[in-house]
Amino acid sequence: MQEVISQAIQSVLTLLLMGSLGFYFERRGWAGPKVKEFLPVLVIRAALPLYLFSTTVRDLTKGEIPRIVTDAGVAAISIIITFTISMLVFKIAKMERSRRGIFCVAFTFSNTMFIGMPINLALFGDQALPHVISYFFFNSFCFWTIGNYMMSLDVPGRPAAILSRATLKRLFSPPIVGFLVGLLVIYFSIPLPRFFTQAASSIGAMTTPVAIIYIGMGLADLSWSSFKLDKDLILMISGRFLICPLVTLLACLAFNLPTLTSQVYFIQSSLPVVASCSILAGYYRSDTVFAVMVVSITTLMSIITVPIFRIITSFF
Repeated sequence: MQEVISQAIQSVLTLLLMGSLGFYFERRGWAGPKVKEFLPVLVIRAALPLYLFSTTVRDLTKGEIPRIVTDAGVAAISIIITFTISMLVFKIAKMERSRRGIFCVAFTFSNTMFIGMPINLALFGDQALPHVISYFFFNSFCFWTIGNYMMSLDVPGRPAAILSRATLKRLFSPPIVGFLVGLLVIYFSIPLPRFFTQAASSIGAMTTPVAIIYIGMGLADLSWSSFKLDKDLILMISGRFLICPLVTLLACLAFNLPTLTSQVYFIQSSLPVVASCSILAGYYRSDTVFAVMVVSITTLMSIITVPIFRIITSFF
């Protein structure tokens, strides 16, 4: 038990140290808008896809693929149940109609890639990768379909289509494509030249430090004066850090998932609100202040919650 606590604290301190570098650069004015614009592009379009590809080819076997696909169905079930609970909570609490989509999305969907990937790899190692991706896939699919549609209803006008070409484009993003190509290489036993795998591995190694440095830059821009702890925010935080992880844990137990899969799904479900929530709020011109607030405050709270949830996973 003491070893698990120490591991959790050490992992989070490692991430905090990386993040503090980005925080310092931003506060000193060394980063600038161009750098902050480039870093997520570097991670999402190059480092992360190559990391997923190289790690999948290196650590996954053909025989493990069917089990990963089967386990991923549990992630979908837990996400749908949590979203249903979020709508019930919204209705019972009698919140403002203009916040319904934002509230339900923040309650249900976590930042499973940009934050979830480095945290899970720091906590559980590269063997967690397939499970991180399987949860991310359904989290992303449900967010860009059901979540996107619900947020479009927050303002008068024509609602967004639940499934569209744009949705599929977002779903099959470069990271997912990198993972799927890796699976194809494994499944068909395609030989790869060593120089290519080494290059992919080296570029992919940038993923965690660059992502965490970028998050640190974002935290440096936060203004505490914009935070207002009201009933809606308290209920959202309860859903994000209590109800969503609990539903996921019960689903994992009900379907008797392997220990590592359950641990990764539990951590994935307990992470900060997906950052695209604030982007969609701005796009639909809904309550952007509330959307930015829920993303920011849950990101800050994760500094405390991640070690706590890692200790909980030691009992699985």
